[in-house]
Amino acid sequence: MNIPFDEIKEKSLELGWDDVGITKPTIPDEDIHEYQMWIKKNFHGKLSYMEKEIRCYPEQLLPGVQSAIIFVSYYKQEKCDFKKNSGIIASYARSRDYHNIHRKRLKKFIEWLELRSNQKGIAKGFSDSTPVLEKALAVQAGLGWFGKNTLLIHRKYGTFTLLSGVFTILKLPVTTVKNLRLPKCGSCTRCLDACPTSALIAPYQLDAKKCLSYHLIESKENIPNEIKEKNPGYIFGCDLCQDACPHNFRKMTTESADFDPSKGFGSYLDFEKIQEIKENPESLYGTPLNRRGVNGLIYSYSLLND
Repeated sequence: MNIPFDEIKEKSLELGWDDVGITKPTIPDEDIHEYQMWIKKNFHGKLSYMEKEIRCYPEQLLPGVQSAIIFVSYYKQEKCDFKKNSGIIASYARSRDYHNIHRKRLKKFIEWLELRSNQKGIAKGFSDSTPVLEKALAVQAGLGWFGKNTLLIHRKYGTFTLLSGVFTILKLPVTTVKNLRLPKCGSCTRCLDACPTSALIAPYQLDAKKCLSYHLIESKENIPNEIKEKNPGYIFGCDLCQDACPHNFRKMTTESADFDPSKGFGSYLDFEKIQEIKENPESLYGTPLNRRGVNGLIYSYSLLND
């Protein structure tokens, strides 16, 4: 089915994404090896869901897949100062849950793709809740390159991006680009230097067990003292390695209404907001903070004010 890339991009932008690329649905061997070594070294901590190797093989998610469409959402928010008696919420989590945002867009895109191709059952959508090495596919699609903080550095938007995508059995035109696998950060180590817990143990290597985001979002265990003492004031997630990246300097904040912080909890959680959440747990529903839960947020807030 010959659907021009320009037509796919036009539809993608119409649905709210900021960029799109198309690539073959094959994870490069180098990325599979790096992923396997990361797991072998236990850098994923207790994130057992990261051990699902199906993420390396799109064919197992959609038999007959011929193309991978990768979408980019730009979400950058204002950089915040740390405040006494308040915890900062990471930029991506200040509005509504991006998984829900992406699912709605993906549903509409697949409906359009089926109508456009006059075929049903031809595609499967994914955000990062589906096991896919989407950053590897994004690089392969020419959307950016890997930064030393292990994040995708988009050629226009820097690192403040979220990825989603569609696998399809349609043969679509691949976006051709220069080799973006080549290192592009030079001698810069600002992201490594900015990490207060030294979770970036080397360029392109993250030990999640040391990462503030791991402890403030994912982990169900008590936060170790050596991590707690180095937290400058985050209550959910962390943006420090992104704020330090030169590719994010002078970038405007997102204009997308989907990531408007007024639709969520905004930039900070203070005592009053914590009490409101405690009295009305349902207020977390539909926001990223729901992943941490009421008790987790209360616990994290208490550590900031020890």
